[in-house]
Amino acid sequence: MYGIMKKAACFVLAAALLAGCGGGEAAPELRLSHALEAIQQGKFDEALRLLSSIRPGGGWLRPATWTAPMALRLRAGICLKLGLREESVKLLKEYIARYGSLGPSAYAASRLDFIERFRDWQGVPALIYLKGLEVLESNPALAIREWRTLLLDYPTSTIAPATQLRLGLLQKNLGNAAWALSELSRVAKPDSTAVDADGNLIAPQAILGMAQVHLNLLNDNRMAIEEFNEVVTRFSGTVLKAPVTGMEYSPAKLAEMELAEIHLGSSGAAAVAVLERLVSSSGPGGLVTEEIVGDVRLEARLRLADIMLGRREWARARDFLVSVVKQGQGAEFGPPSGPRRRYGFEAASTLEGRLSRGNAEEAMKGLAEVAEIARSKDLWSYAQLLRVRIFVRRGQKKEAEKILAEMEKRFPNASADPDGTGLFLVPAKEAKRLLGG
Repeated sequence: MYGIMKKAACFVLAAALLAGCGGGEAAPELRLSHALEAIQQGKFDEALRLLSSIRPGGGWLRPATWTAPMALRLRAGICLKLGLREESVKLLKEYIARYGSLGPSAYAASRLDFIERFRDWQGVPALIYLKGLEVLESNPALAIREWRTLLLDYPTSTIAPATQLRLGLLQKNLGNAAWALSELSRVAKPDSTAVDADGNLIAPQAILGMAQVHLNLLNDNRMAIEEFNEVVTRFSGTVLKAPVTGMEYSPAKLAEMELAEIHLGSSGAAAVAVLERLVSSSGPGGLVTEEIVGDVRLEARLRLADIMLGRREWARARDFLVSVVKQGQGAEFGPPSGPRRRYGFEAASTLEGRLSRGNAEEAMKGLAEVAEIARSKDLWSYAQLLRVRIFVRRGQKKEAEKILAEMEKRFPNASADPDGTGLFLVPAKEAKRLLGG
């Protein structure tokens, strides 16, 4: 709920402006502003009163466009926080019925589905679990208190194992190593069949969490390797679904990515062996790490190229980078919510950057291959621009001009977003600028 409050803050100035120029019409926006202040002060009864007075309406920047949906969303969140089950269900259903096409309807649908699925003890444990979720971002200490209360009062409820996992992962994220290990170890039994709120098997997630605690918080590589290997061995066929994106992934592949990173510091050969195994693996590989959405097989190729660059094995580095383009030039990687870059652009940039500094001939050969196999005009144009850059640095102006002529003939106005940030460039125009045109 804190996240929606932060997003709503930017509308307060607009509300004030509307109040000054629209007379009574601005009242809904002003009431929403006052309700947000009441929520921040913990005055939930007052906030509910203000939010309940906001009714759907029409007009530009009026309740029908953002005020009323936001008010209804906030009311549902407050009722969940207060443990008002019936009122929460009513408001969530109303939100889906009225604003099913809006983004937050996914939130409403997920909360409603959760309440309907976990109904033991009249749904009280489910509401306590959701109360913890509602305050997770703004007040993690309160989330810990709510979830501990649930585990103490309803230890055999169907949502208890998922709560235990959530609690342990939260402690890990807060840096509380001892607490995290204590909580996660209770649901880390490999033979456990308990699942979380999304239907994912809990045990591999708990063991992964324990391994990351040993690795990142306790600097205990030995225990981390042992636990990562346990995930690889016992859960090689397990498929989980990421909560934010819904993307399927393998906990075993996540563990192998972590193992490769550990081995890089001690045994490069072991790291290469793990990564090569990942390159040829099958099954889902949608998560690279818990924070990065992408493709494990493509990521393994990029990391193998990085190792070869460090070893000055230029031809092998080129082969791995070109294989990234062949296998998934349009695939994207990045955080679950945020800008994502395409693997094809990443491989091409590495060819022009790190590889060209070590061996320009291999870099040029690789970029020529990328341009030949590129299926989109933006990647083709970008690869050609990178070739022009290398030629210009080497003083080979005639070769650069020849490539520019081909770019202007084929795709003079093609744009590319190599960084995935929405900042586009026109490769043909950039190449012309480099040549002084």
